[in-house]
Amino acid sequence: MMIFPANLPLTIERLGLSVSSELDGNPPLWVTRKPGPTGEEEVFINNAKILKQHSNFQSKIKVNGDTKTQVLHVIDEVLEPVRSISPESPIYNPDAFQFINQSENFNMGNHRVRTFRQRIVIEKKEGIFTADGRYTFFIPVDEGFKPEPRPQKVDHLVIDGHVIPNHILFTVPTPENVYYETLVFSDNLKVTVSFLMEHNKVYVKSNTIVGDASHHTGVVLAEIVKPNIPVRNGVIHLIQRPLMVIDSTVKDFLEVSGMIV
Repeated sequence: MMIFPANLPLTIERLGLSVSSELDGNPPLWVTRKPGPTGEEEVFINNAKILKQHSNFQSKIKVNGDTKTQVLHVIDEVLEPVRSISPESPIYNPDAFQFINQSENFNMGNHRVRTFRQRIVIEKKEGIFTADGRYTFFIPVDEGFKPEPRPQKVDHLVIDGHVIPNHILFTVPTPENVYYETLVFSDNLKVTVSFLMEHNKVYVKSNTIVGDASHHTGVVLAEIVKPNIPVRNGVIHLIQRPLMVIDSTVKDFLEVSGMIV
């Protein structure tokens, strides 16, 4: 169990779409509400569920002679703040592009996103990753760009197909097989994204419903290899390969992933 530090004493009923934390840079804590299995409402802070039976406890404290209210909520998962590991220029509350651009300075394990970052810069798409708002970003890691010419297939529309606007989707509270429109959704090209869990792994599935000469209709599956990275304008999931790029069959992917034999 974990206690999360917010800078306002809010009960569960008063929690809005986000709460500013008291960590350096005041990164937001994102709030998700969803129906539980028996119809009761469940509330999540980032990917952590609030344990209602251990929450909404209020107390009064004295601070510099003033009486202030505290509200205690207990959650079922540790919240990991995104902090750069560079002592020279620490970043405490990055937006999505700051995270991608400075990814070597964040704790990402062995994952690197240099190729996708290069494609963003070449296609001049930095703006969608710096924009204020509520977004879910899927960032393919470098290993997923093999073989050639897969990197060259990631054009400006494919990059847009890795972004869901107006929704912040963490893996636990997001239902499976619910289709969300990406930034690529118009009369000429329609791409949706959904989540899928198999064998204790979480996958993201892009579905190009309406394609064009360069973007074929079809489904691409990618494993989420590092989920739930909160940023100032949403959440990032690192994924195993680019979405929308249909250069192998779904059956081949499932066999490689061990989802079918």
